[in-house]
Amino acid sequence: RWVGQNVARSLCEQGRLEAALSLLRRSSTHLPPGDILCSLLQQCLVKKSLFIGRQAHALIVSSGCEPNYVLKNILIRMFSACGSLAEAKQVFFSAPSLDVYSWEALLSAYVNGGHPELAIDLYLRFRSSSPITANDHIYVAVLKACADATNFFQGMVIHNHVLHSNKLISLHLGSVLVDMYAKCGCVGEASTIFEGLSTRDLVLWNAMIAGYAQFGFHEEALGLFTSMQTKGVVPDIVTFASMFKACSSTQAIEEGKRAHALMLKTGCKSNLIIENTLIDMYARAGLLYEAKFVFQAISGQDVVSWTAMMNAYGHLQNWPMAILCFEEMRRKGGIRPDGAAFRCLFMACSHAGLVSEGRLYFEMMKDQYNIVPTEDHIICLTDLLARAGHLSEAEKLLLSTPSSQSETALTALLTACKVHGDVEIGRRCFDQAVKFNPSFGSFYALMSGIYADAQKWEQVQEIEDLRKQAGLLTVQERSRVVCA
Repeated sequence: RWVGQNVARSLCEQGRLEAALSLLRRSSTHLPPGDILCSLLQQCLVKKSLFIGRQAHALIVSSGCEPNYVLKNILIRMFSACGSLAEAKQVFFSAPSLDVYSWEALLSAYVNGGHPELAIDLYLRFRSSSPITANDHIYVAVLKACADATNFFQGMVIHNHVLHSNKLISLHLGSVLVDMYAKCGCVGEASTIFEGLSTRDLVLWNAMIAGYAQFGFHEEALGLFTSMQTKGVVPDIVTFASMFKACSSTQAIEEGKRAHALMLKTGCKSNLIIENTLIDMYARAGLLYEAKFVFQAISGQDVVSWTAMMNAYGHLQNWPMAILCFEEMRRKGGIRPDGAAFRCLFMACSHAGLVSEGRLYFEMMKDQYNIVPTEDHIICLTDLLARAGHLSEAEKLLLSTPSSQSETALTALLTACKVHGDVEIGRRCFDQAVKFNPSFGSFYALMSGIYADAQKWEQVQEIEDLRKQAGLLTVQERSRVVCA
């Protein structure tokens, strides 16, 4: 029996890691018992103590003894939990032999560290080079990686591996399969697995409801939420998040209200994400009072909360209040606006016709908050200037930032040129637009309309010829093709 074993174990249990390590170094020239080292490394993992973990690893290496599987695996987990994936990989790839838990440990490290593609590659290496049979933990880890990478093909291949292993699909594995297919947009496959599982827990219900809500199957999400309750399953915060998203998209406000009431009744603790989604749900339904009630009840409003409230006023066409909300956020909330808040602000300025204010806010965004304008910002400002008839300025802004040119922005400028009858700027915009995308039919229709309004019939014919050269059909021509 190793001297000091009980003392070292007690020190580890008390979390006195430096004292335990010091005792291990003093008490023996040989490798201390594995259970003591495991206890120490486990505490390093829990406390994220990379410094002590490295010294414990050095003690193992300096002993000249080959650590057993258990020690190797906990070293991999400890290093990955402490954020040192490189050292976790070094332990794994330097080991002369590995067991199934070694592969599982590094797979999980890749997934938890945000490297799903590396996890998939490691699994494929495991399949091709290891005689070890995969267990549920291996499949769960790599399927989570496929979900994170939205890699439907590899997910389908691994699902096939599960089926060919003749394993019964456990509830945990089934939930991960449903989640993987749902996140990849294959809700039909997810539903098939969901229906085939005789036992269902809250995680499984949540995965299926979230899949439906994420990809626009909102009626199915609402129906499954009702079915879940009839089965006696109590929803949690994850369920409610999906429900409010589904109700917001379908404007199924009565269902949303009932879900909100149920969340309050069950005492389910809310969070900022839920509350911001609730603001959006009520705003889309035109229920400003309810949206404000949720907003004002939030103890620590963030920029997303304020932006959701700005959007609430926007849904109701109350653009001045949206702008006032932005100013309140800066003044009272002391919150730094982000790109999404400025996008909402520019939309409000555009609809309210506040050109000077829009220009000032644009400069503020760049100079005061160091936010680089995105395509959405350029589109909003172009629309603001174009609506107000400042076509030259809108053209200069749009054409000076080629990275922000899109069908939406170019169409907005062409539409404004048609409204204001500006043939010259309209033609320059059209020439740029067809370089960007010669197959976008709206460009030709708008330019033709601009020339027609100016009674320039030769140019109308020119645009018609360009349209035909691009291989585009008119509505009437498409109708004749369909009928034929």
